[in-house]
Amino acid sequence: MGERSELSEAEREASRWLVRLESPDVSLDDHTRFRAWLSASSDNKAAFEALSGTWDRLDALKHVSERPRAAPLLTKRRLAVAGLALAAVFAGFLILARPAPSSGIAYVTGVGERETVRLDDGSTIELDAGSRIVVRFAEDRRAVRLEAGVALFDVSSDPSRPFVVDTVYGAVRVHGTSFLIKLGNAGMRATVLEGVVEGHARREGLISRIVSDGGAAAVARANQEIAFERSGLTVEDVAAQTAERRLAWRDGMLAFDGETLREAVMEVERQTGARFVFADPALERLRIGGFISARDSAAFIQLLDDGLGVAAEKRADGVFVLRRRT
Repeated sequence: MGERSELSEAEREASRWLVRLESPDVSLDDHTRFRAWLSASSDNKAAFEALSGTWDRLDALKHVSERPRAAPLLTKRRLAVAGLALAAVFAGFLILARPAPSSGIAYVTGVGERETVRLDDGSTIELDAGSRIVVRFAEDRRAVRLEAGVALFDVSSDPSRPFVVDTVYGAVRVHGTSFLIKLGNAGMRATVLEGVVEGHARREGLISRIVSDGGAAAVARANQEIAFERSGLTVEDVAAQTAERRLAWRDGMLAFDGETLREAVMEVERQTGARFVFADPALERLRIGGFISARDSAAFIQLLDDGLGVAAEKRADGVFVLRRRT
């Protein structure tokens, strides 16, 4: 049986919503109307799920004759290259980077953007929204500085050249494995999906010391994670379903599982561009649970109201003030 040449009305509308939700000027009202359309019928939901699965190939857009200006996820990427003429090769959402030993290459994602970076050693790094890394390779090391956000690393094995991820809270060292690092406002978390990860506390000359003598403060294996906090490094077991929730952003979702409200707000701001302030600092320490679309700030606000009794009042400047509902 051949492919259909025409989309159904629900599929055509889903195509328009896919474009609108990717637009840089998408608004809270857009999200509200989208949710209303999505819940209006099972056909709408099925059409959106079917087309969003092929969104990266943009197949559905050939059926849209008029649409608002859309910003592809990679258009706002900025590559900062020091002392190197870089040829970037695009294949879908992949960038090929060939860093020289003395150079640093920065990869940055903006609000709602995600990006996959392929390094010349065969390793890949997936960046969530609002993230920044700087890559510096040398003959004796492979070094990445994670300066903001969340990054998923799939590192090719090379026993002679350790792979080190440095952050303001400390560093991890591997030879070849898969792990996720998330920076927070008061620490970071390194979740191990495969292999072994060494955790190193922050100290002077950290990278050189790690490369030369190791000296890990903590070691975690698959289904474990290292928490880097002011009090030190701790290793905890992680259930399989918890690890899956840690990666929900790859599917355009946010999964909250006991994070503080401050941490949750930071996530939503990175994904949607919405801004929040707390009327009472004590609210920042509340714990939240839930599963929402990463781009749906209205769903997050509803989650706060339903689950925590926290209301969001929008100011004239567009910032949401969070306060206990009276």
